[in-house]
Amino acid sequence: MRASILFSAIAAVVVACTEGQVPTGAVTQSSDQGSETNGENAAVHWNAIARGIVSKYASSAPAAIRGYALVAVAQHNAAAVVGNLGVHAAVSAASSVVLSYLYPAEQVALDSLLHAYLSSTNPNPETAEATGLGRAVGANIVAYAQTDRFSAPWTGTVPTGPGMWFSATPPVGAMFGQAKTLLLNSSSQFRPAPHPAFGSPEFQAALAEVRQISDTRTREQDSLAKFWNLPNGTYTPAGYWNEEAARLVTKYRLNERRAAHLFALMHMVAYDGLVASHEAKYTYWLLRPTMADAGITLSIPLPNFPSYPSNHATISSGAATVLATEFPAERARLQQLAEQAALSRVYGGIHYRFDGTAGLTLGRRVAEWGRDNDVELRTPFPLR
Repeated sequence: MRASILFSAIAAVVVACTEGQVPTGAVTQSSDQGSETNGENAAVHWNAIARGIVSKYASSAPAAIRGYALVAVAQHNAAAVVGNLGVHAAVSAASSVVLSYLYPAEQVALDSLLHAYLSSTNPNPETAEATGLGRAVGANIVAYAQTDRFSAPWTGTVPTGPGMWFSATPPVGAMFGQAKTLLLNSSSQFRPAPHPAFGSPEFQAALAEVRQISDTRTREQDSLAKFWNLPNGTYTPAGYWNEEAARLVTKYRLNERRAAHLFALMHMVAYDGLVASHEAKYTYWLLRPTMADAGITLSIPLPNFPSYPSNHATISSGAATVLATEFPAERARLQQLAEQAALSRVYGGIHYRFDGTAGLTLGRRVAEWGRDNDVELRTPFPLR
């Protein structure tokens, strides 16, 4: 009973996150992309469940980025250690184990969902063994997550001075930049060059642009800012790209092994992009536009961490680059989505345009590194 209630709740949340929220001017999906989930593709199915749980528990955007990555890597690594007949079961079992670690209150429901899902999808002689292997892979990912330093406490102090970010409360994510990376050699590997100096003509021009948008914000700009914000209680920005990947996997009929690989690579890039972005944020400590000009009004809430570069731009560019490599016919549309995500933060009053430009470049470089250093579909991703 609890499993069916959870599944219904998840379905309702996914629909709520994807229907009726596309504003005027937003880039939308084409009508021929097919349904969000495909019962024959375990990676698509369990990523939809992950999106629903992220929404149900109002996970923060950083926590969701990490969670999607852990689930997706577990799916890929499980698919890599079983034969073709066992991929469905292994991916499902690994997903259930990792989601149960991330959301322990759902363990019983997830176990029930796993049993019901596998029972309804043509079990074969390899199902039992593959399920056990998938659980073992999931446990391995959980053990890794317990030492990834993502939740390390911050004991530093906020620097002071002209152009420096400030807050009355401790900064969020000050240690994210020190977490283990999944693909990069280090979080500073692609650190963006310094932003325009505070008070310089370039900085003042960027600040003036934010003020001008604030003073004349159109309905379309406000809608785009709110659409891309995807706050706690939705599937978050990373969930947007997860759903986009699911649509494309379904549209282009990727098999389970290839789908699991795509989800894993995309979310590893997004996660490393977040880590790299926060490493830069807490290297430069740049103040937000409203801290430089109190006359700027906000369309969306102000995050409690420094401005440069933009997380939204970084993860969107990284995800779009990975998806464009797999689906080249979609490249122009995906790039436009990433650029729109970056610009939406300027429309909202919380970023300078150069924050987004640096984030788009950072995300693309992380994705290109991930692509060039990728492993074969049948090889588990090594965890550092």
